[in-house]
Amino acid sequence: MERAATIKDIARELGVSTSTVSRILNGKNQRNQELVKKVQEAAKRLNYQVNTTARGLRTNKSGLLGIIVPYISDEFFSSALAGIEAVTELQGYNLLICQSNENPEKEAEFVKSLLACNVEGILISVTRNTPDVGFLEVAKAAGKKIVMFDRVIAQEDYPCIKSNDRIGAYKAGQHLLKTGKSKFLYIGFSARLAIDIERLAGYNEALAEAGEQPCETLYVDGMEAVQEGLADIWQNQYDAVLGFYDEVAAEAMTFLKSRNVTIPGQVAVIGFDNRNFCKYTTPPLTSIEHPGRKMGSLAAEALLGALNEEEVEQVVLDTHVVVRESSAR
Repeated sequence: MERAATIKDIARELGVSTSTVSRILNGKNQRNQELVKKVQEAAKRLNYQVNTTARGLRTNKSGLLGIIVPYISDEFFSSALAGIEAVTELQGYNLLICQSNENPEKEAEFVKSLLACNVEGILISVTRNTPDVGFLEVAKAAGKKIVMFDRVIAQEDYPCIKSNDRIGAYKAGQHLLKTGKSKFLYIGFSARLAIDIERLAGYNEALAEAGEQPCETLYVDGMEAVQEGLADIWQNQYDAVLGFYDEVAAEAMTFLKSRNVTIPGQVAVIGFDNRNFCKYTTPPLTSIEHPGRKMGSLAAEALLGALNEEEVEQVVLDTHVVVRESSAR
């Protein structure tokens, strides 16, 4: 069996000191990004594996990170998890992944469970019903590092990695106005969820600039309620339907087709996230790009930085509209 590579092997190949390699592999000394990349590539090429047991005995650290997301199977969150893993595995961390299923009580219990497993830090994207960050106080009191991503709650205690949802929706609103649409219906999940609030605000900002009335809103409790909710209010009074995310928009298109409404002739439809299936709906769905993998990578880097006592700032990712036939004339 081939001998496992060591830090000395990596240092010898690159012509640097073992202490330099060690600091980089432990998330420290990240300023020289060219050297960091060389060390990471050499570690992968030589099949270097961090001995987490030995490191734990030496540093009194578990090598475990906790992650809490609403849904593991969701395309956006699975992409974010892939980004998180790509960063953390190079540092020798193992992940404990929890699925809240949009249940804030379950979310709070997961925090306690992760503390019982002695995780070093927690990455979290909250449920649509989470009222505040109070449930994280127990982890903060235990000295654990916490980073929020995507679905965040406005506060000052924890770093946040998110996309510029407001600007993305604003750009989409401008696009719709240019095509002659002005009577918008926004379908969301929660009037309390920060990203719901930001997306609605972006559309309303575009409408206000054009002298139009703000969006009307429909909040639904899950995907299965989208078509039912539309059936309760629909009287052909809207010329654009805006989904909180792509599946909501796709459900809206199914409803509109059942009413023989032409898309985008009578009603344009726009989603959010730009998921893979958007290219294959009929018509293909216009959506706002929401970079899951990149957000996950940045969230992981932020948490590792916090664990190394580095100052971590909020990151806001750019968004843009991917125009397809569901909104283009």
